[in-house]
Amino acid sequence: MNLIDNAIKFRKPNNEPTIKIEAHPTTPAEIKINKALHPQLAYYRITISDNGIGFAPEYAERIFAIFQRLHGRSEYEGTGLGLAICRKIAENHGGSIEAKAQEGEGAQFVIYLPTPS
Repeated sequence: MNLIDNAIKFRKPNNEPTIKIEAHPTTPAEIKINKALHPQLAYYRITISDNGIGFAPEYAERIFAIFQRLHGRSEYEGTGLGLAICRKIAENHGGSIEAKAQEGEGAQFVIYLPTPS
């Protein structure tokens, strides 16, 4: 829910937000590349993409730190907790989350969660 809320909050001015959610089983090659995943488990990859303001790629890890914000509170509301909570939830379920973006070109969040046994 937080990722969808962020996609709406960080939309480009005067643009309708577009949010795309996809889910697919991962391939063994994907699991091998992602060091946070256990190679003996199967995972689903959930991707949430938007057409919002994006962010510079060098902030892709920083945004998951608690109380870290890329924008001042006068620009966008929030506490800087949402993405930290998203990461903690993914990790507590044996998965991971990562972010990819370019400034002005939207953002993409990729969540990996193990398939139910």
